[in-house]
Amino acid sequence: MGKNKGILFAADVLEEDKLIEIISDVSPFISMIKIGNLLFYEHSFKIIKKIKDIISIPIIADLKLLDMPNMASRITELAVNNGVDGIIVAGAIGQEGIIACQEILRDKYLFVFTQFTHCGGLINDREADEYVKLALHLECSGVQVPATKKGRVKQIKEIVGDKLIIISCGIGTQKFYTEENYGPEIGSALIDGADYEIIGRSIYNPKLPISSPKEAALLAFEKIKNIL
Repeated sequence: MGKNKGILFAADVLEEDKLIEIISDVSPFISMIKIGNLLFYEHSFKIIKKIKDIISIPIIADLKLLDMPNMASRITELAVNNGVDGIIVAGAIGQEGIIACQEILRDKYLFVFTQFTHCGGLINDREADEYVKLALHLECSGVQVPATKKGRVKQIKEIVGDKLIIISCGIGTQKFYTEENYGPEIGSALIDGADYEIIGRSIYNPKLPISSPKEAALLAFEKIKNIL
């Protein structure tokens, strides 16, 4: 999958021209791109093809699908027909829902979302562990695990070993409700056993003295390279 470990760039930039420019600038330093529902609501799935015109790294649609199997299947088909290389589904969709998506994806990637990064999320560790076990059982590509919940990446790594890819969210600058905070340091989730760190705001909206998304991506890339 893309480069061997590294950055999964959460490209949550609504303005299309700015989005394309940033992706083009940071693409040498990232392994994958994650496109969320916010962009799909604004631009439809057609935005995927526009991104694919400028880069060749995998694009993951962060749909967090949570619907009946037949609806999940139809949504997955829309995403695949527009060129995605994989999707993220909510673990709570259950076995039938995941299998329905797998049948459409075939050899593409399916990640299972396990928990939210914010403290008010209502998925507890026990429930999240069940989603992880389900992902293992169904031989999914991997699981999304929050780096903001101390010790969770290590715990999940102990469960999945090298059988699943761990993508870890909540790295760097976060915005919970109206308050901006800084999550775990870049590289910390990889040290704990993750394969890719999901980094968004710290790259596309960096703080001074970092002058641009390209510089932010380069600095994150160099930090991760030194860790690995």
